[in-house]
Amino acid sequence: MLTIDQKERILRQAGVAVPDFPPGHARTAARNPDVGEKAMSSKARMPPEARQEAVAQWAASIEALYVEYVAKRAAKSLRDAEDARRLGMLREAAQRGPDHY
Repeated sequence: MLTIDQKERILRQAGVAVPDFPPGHARTAARNPDVGEKAMSSKARMPPEARQEAVAQWAASIEALYVEYVAKRAAKSLRDAEDARRLGMLREAAQRGPDHY
């Protein structure tokens, strides 16, 4: 099973707009070296409970976006398979000629 971080990376690589990791969390500095804990304003710093809630909401957003991304990929794959099947049938019919309809 993929982690939230892996799902986020897949979404970003696919060009999906994903929300930034919540500010005020220790992992924010690791994910975004330009924004360290010291560089954040006092408003960006949150109590631990609020940080946990923000991370949980962020993770839920990533999860929802990933489910949508996977569903779209699956639907595209099914459409592509159906198109290939129809094209194969048309080619086969064309090779048999008009007498075999």
